[in-house]
Amino acid sequence: MRSVPSPTDTAPTNGAATPSGRDRARVRRRRLWIAGLLLFGIAWAIALTYSVTAGGRSPERLNDADAHTVDAACVDAQHALARLPQVGAHATPDARADRVDHEDAILTTMTERFMAVHPAGNDPAVALRGWTGDWTRLIAARAHYVSDLRTKGNDARFVEPATKGVEPIVNKMNDWILEQGTRTEHCNTGELQAEVIEGARAYGAGSKT
Repeated sequence: MRSVPSPTDTAPTNGAATPSGRDRARVRRRRLWIAGLLLFGIAWAIALTYSVTAGGRSPERLNDADAHTVDAACVDAQHALARLPQVGAHATPDARADRVDHEDAILTTMTERFMAVHPAGNDPAVALRGWTGDWTRLIAARAHYVSDLRTKGNDARFVEPATKGVEPIVNKMNDWILEQGTRTEHCNTGELQAEVIEGARAYGAGSKT
């Protein structure tokens, strides 16, 4: 007589194939990948919302026309800087000093265009003047480095200005840009390579700090 398997001898499958360990691992990886994409999308949406709307609540926010004028000055400066010939890593101190000197002339023209903007309202006006003053301090530090290069050669050292004695001044400068939403993003010090005084420069969005 043929024996009949007991219910414990086989697992019910309802006609479906039992997934293998490899299949289960593949499903887990797919779920993790999808979850990662969702988290990235959420983070991107939050960052975009902040950049567009946070400045709208700031008392330092420029109106659109003034913001466009400021940003246009930065775009023009960036284009002028990009046209300067690069200076190699083994260039002489005088050649490196000439490069920074030419950059400072362009950045100074840019700040003069900032000073020609007169925002309506005390808060935007004070903030813009303070930000422009920070640019002036940074350019002055660069000019001091140029002087040191010409007199001390390779012993010259660039000392970046700081706020409260510790925080790099460019952090404060770029915080003001965040207050403006995305309307003055070309003025980011990284796009203008304002802290770069040696080596190759790379102007544009990929150079933000």
